[in-house]
Amino acid sequence: MKLSVACNFDDALLDGLRGYPVYEIYGKLTADYFGGGRPSFYLPEVNREALARYVAKTHEHGIAFNYLLNASAMGNLEFTREGQRRIEELLEWLDGIGVDSVTVGSIYFLRLVKRRHPRLKVRVSSHRFTDTPRKVRFWVANGADYIVVSEVNIHREFRVLEAMQRAAEGVELQLIVNNWCRQDCAIAGNHAVALNAASQSGSRGFPLDYCSIVCNELRLREPVNYLRANWIRPEDLHHYEERGFHNFKIVERNTPTQILLERVHAYANRRYDGNLLDLVQNYAYPIEKLGPRGADAFSFRRMARYFLKPQAINLLKFPKVVEFGKTASVLYPRVGPNPVQIDNRSLDGFLDRFLAQGCQDTDCDECRYCHEWAERTVRIDPEWRERMQAIYNDLLEETDGGGLWESYLATATGAVGELVGRARPQA
Repeated sequence: MKLSVACNFDDALLDGLRGYPVYEIYGKLTADYFGGGRPSFYLPEVNREALARYVAKTHEHGIAFNYLLNASAMGNLEFTREGQRRIEELLEWLDGIGVDSVTVGSIYFLRLVKRRHPRLKVRVSSHRFTDTPRKVRFWVANGADYIVVSEVNIHREFRVLEAMQRAAEGVELQLIVNNWCRQDCAIAGNHAVALNAASQSGSRGFPLDYCSIVCNELRLREPVNYLRANWIRPEDLHHYEERGFHNFKIVERNTPTQILLERVHAYANRRYDGNLLDLVQNYAYPIEKLGPRGADAFSFRRMARYFLKPQAINLLKFPKVVEFGKTASVLYPRVGPNPVQIDNRSLDGFLDRFLAQGCQDTDCDECRYCHEWAERTVRIDPEWRERMQAIYNDLLEETDGGGLWESYLATATGAVGELVGRARPQA
């Protein structure tokens, strides 16, 4: 087993990883010219000086460092003089501080790095959705050293995974074990591009993760999506190891150290007795497990820096975002138990059906296998669910209807009109 672990730039993380089969950690600057696979507000705050120090400390622990250049769309900036200057300067710096490898999200970056900085190993990002032997062969032919398998649609297609492994010709395929994106997510590509833009230096847009809101509302409305996600339980790793997969990736980079270490422990020991969401959910972290760096990530200072943009959105509507953030524990830590409970051990045997049959030629609504398991194993607090559904409906209405971006005058006029209407005597 080889584990690649998300980096939150906490020194305690490196100390806690001792004794586990962790060969690398991965991360990036909070923002850079090209952006990456997560929005800046979601990431630990780290500048170049801090990153260089952390790379050196990582090496002292005998662990490699992978830097993420995993932007999905850069507005063709990479094909400009300024873009070329920026990427070369960044790569020179990364090479100079001893970064061991980079993860890229484009064929151009792959070929560029292999030609200009041959010391660096190059990994193809999961956001390229590699899910067939043909795609594997394409990346192998272009010099990839590692390939992260698609994070949304292939983990339970064992015949396809076996064929991909044969096509890899010795290049390591890496599986993300605790991603919880919806199975065959139709908007994964849009999501990757939106996240990319939200981590570019100088981004002026409002960093509302719209795709995530859409998907989380759907989970709440159709709880089967908690189970149809592409996660791999610690207890099921052996099925993948038997098919030649040994390189596993643990997410996320916003995760407090204590929780990251609990995830590493669970996967290294191939067992977890607790809520499955403890392993896979990328928010709703309990307040008692935040630690100093985690507490800063949920501070008002961070929220003000990234979300209070009076020229980008109508701040009179911002309380709706705050209500969402508090109730869902997205912009705030979670207080109390998780309102969604899925006993991980109650899913023993769930994977057995997929060992014999995949899903790509099956209509879920006809199969109903995951629906039946969800009815038995997914428990959602009914009061919280009702409240969250109303919040999602309101927030999506404001977003889809344009309310978040209407003029302040229009909002004020509408509010006055509503007050006047209430004050009029009823006939």
